[in-house]
Amino acid sequence: MLRFQDLHLSLPPMEFCRKNSLKRNYTLFFVIVSLGFTITGCSEYQEVLKSSDYALKLQKAKQYYDAGQYYKALPLFDELVTFYKGSKEMEDISYYYAYTHYNLSEYLLAAYYFKSFSSTYVSDARAEECLYMNAKCYYQMAPDLELEQSYSEKAMDELQLFINQYPSSKYVADANLMIDNLRRKLELKAFRSAELYFKMGKYKAAAVAFSNMMRQYPDSPDSERALFMIVKSNFLFALNSVTEKQKERYQNTIDSYQSFTQRYGASPYLQEATNLYESSIKNLNKIKTDEQE
Repeated sequence: MLRFQDLHLSLPPMEFCRKNSLKRNYTLFFVIVSLGFTITGCSEYQEVLKSSDYALKLQKAKQYYDAGQYYKALPLFDELVTFYKGSKEMEDISYYYAYTHYNLSEYLLAAYYFKSFSSTYVSDARAEECLYMNAKCYYQMAPDLELEQSYSEKAMDELQLFINQYPSSKYVADANLMIDNLRRKLELKAFRSAELYFKMGKYKAAAVAFSNMMRQYPDSPDSERALFMIVKSNFLFALNSVTEKQKERYQNTIDSYQSFTQRYGASPYLQEATNLYESSIKNLNKIKTDEQE
């Protein structure tokens, strides 16, 4: 049975209650103070937005930008680019405006404003940087390998344009690295698309896709495998063709085998490729014999 003494002992001491109460009061105090600062900050921002003092707006837009508060800077710059159009201030505003979009991950708009800056303010020292950033925006928009790659191709074009225009720029090394990354992505996409045709049993399409890949990316790390797959695709296409089409298609296999061995005479795929080659010769000779009878 619970005794009164036990009940008394189980109650929290007064000192503990007092400390808990103080802690709650301090927490409440800090919440109220923080809320007050937030409300004050919002109120101040709204006043800046509503102000007709554009010098103040410009000053505050730059302050918000420097503080990394791009979402606050953008509405102000939206107004400033209209108000200061054609003025000497516009040069700086345009520069900030492009970077504000970039830092908000609005890369398409940022690319437009960076390129506009580089073509409008050609003599400005930042024109070179802005043309580079225009290209970098498209690089940022380049999608994953599985998706459509028009932005990757656009990025490569813009990066090459920058390199051609500023061949001695400090950004050239980074631009070349981005081009290499994009090219590798496009190579892989072309290679995997060709592989997919092969897996689907579309051997003619596979042979064409691998050949196109090799023409476009002759130095690809996948070139050895691609040349072997051309041999294999040609052979299976010939094997599955009607008799009157096989002669030409086995000859294509033989030709592609020779191209493969000229470049990769010590390939790990050599034995399998040679088997396909020998089968092609055997089948081709049989067709020729049958034609003579």
